[in-house]
Amino acid sequence: MMVPVKIGLLILPLDDKYFQSLYCAGYITFIEEIPYKLQIQISRISSYNIREAERIPKYSQTLDKLFIKMEKVLPLKFVWDPPIEGLHLRTAMAFKLEQYKNDPVRRCYNHMASTDITNQNMDAQKIKHVVHCVNHSSSIYVEKNEKLSILTPLRMPEPGSSYMPMCYKFLCKNSCPSGINRRPTELVFTLEDLNAGTILGRRKLLVRICSCPKRDRQKEEGESTPNNSGNNLTAKKKPIKHSAHSGKKMPPLHDQHVYKVNLNIVGKENYLAILKYAYDITAGQAMKTGQFEFLKPYMDDILHNMP
Repeated sequence: MMVPVKIGLLILPLDDKYFQSLYCAGYITFIEEIPYKLQIQISRISSYNIREAERIPKYSQTLDKLFIKMEKVLPLKFVWDPPIEGLHLRTAMAFKLEQYKNDPVRRCYNHMASTDITNQNMDAQKIKHVVHCVNHSSSIYVEKNEKLSILTPLRMPEPGSSYMPMCYKFLCKNSCPSGINRRPTELVFTLEDLNAGTILGRRKLLVRICSCPKRDRQKEEGESTPNNSGNNLTAKKKPIKHSAHSGKKMPPLHDQHVYKVNLNIVGKENYLAILKYAYDITAGQAMKTGQFEFLKPYMDDILHNMP
């Protein structure tokens, strides 16, 4: 019989000086109990200047989504109850939309390049991973069936503490065309008993890695909620009219003939650059014409040819 496990997660401000400060600009707590009921509380104390506030993660209660800059540290606190020993936490990035659920989430080819400064002295097994754990050397980076995850053994909390701290970094953006390619993503935390082969709990958090968390949060919240005019009918009509207008002007995909090209390319980076360009051209055509289902197999084929 599986023991119900309660999982708590606390998101604190970025950077060590904020992490140690009691005057937090904002934090999020949520608790999950099997069968995965969720409670979210947000507390905010204004102690940052405007420039500093742009760098901290932005959580949207409306969207249940976190917005964060690339390479910024995301400190978390994990609590599980009862405090069973020998458990593992699996952290993975996944696509939110059902049509992309089976696609692996990995860094784009620009950010995986050996010339990228973030890859200096990085272990080879970590290169593809978008999310990295930065405070536990015991974490194992797993790749299974092209799916990427981080497996971290959970030790018991220190005396006087009721949680285990975890810190993450994101080393790619949602907007990178040869990687996530603007598809919605989520962080999936899974509490596992590897000895018993059971999953005790799972928590999902929508995440967008972007250049300006505050701007993107405001933009997405504005798009998801009606105007404050009180006229919901008018607010609902606008996207419908825009969609129809876009549909009329969407150019058809005239040439559907498939051309095969065999080229000998000198240099791995040149080879990857050509494949990336082919992918970006195809992805752009899919967006312009709306022929995603038709072009997706060819986009996947290009990705499979990239080492």
